[in-house]
Amino acid sequence: MTRNKTHALWLASAFVILGTALAVSSLPANAQSAPTAAPQSQKIIKTEFIVQQMLLQSLQVHSLTDMRALLTFSYSPGLQEKMQKIFNAGGYQYGDKVVVWYRQGTTVALKIKGKPSKKK
Repeated sequence: MTRNKTHALWLASAFVILGTALAVSSLPANAQSAPTAAPQSQKIIKTEFIVQQMLLQSLQVHSLTDMRALLTFSYSPGLQEKMQKIFNAGGYQYGDKVVVWYRQGTTVALKIKGKPSKKK
């Protein structure tokens, strides 16, 4: 074999070995493993946000302290009906201030409190 073919063969085999190692390391260790924390044990956080956009299934907000931090909260099943009524009445508009209660590490709003602005 020529020198270029030998180098190409070594390079190709290195990529195959690397790809196999990455694929194996990304697989879960055990499908039967217990969850890391029960949802009930997670701390509930109350934070004030500014509304970016309200959709039927979610609320997109950004933080008062970091305007670049954009979050999208989906509604919990208990909150869905209340948010549907607010949405039908015009919903939250850009710039409205809301307080959102959610569990730490999740993006599901448990409670949302704020005054929707009048529809223009």
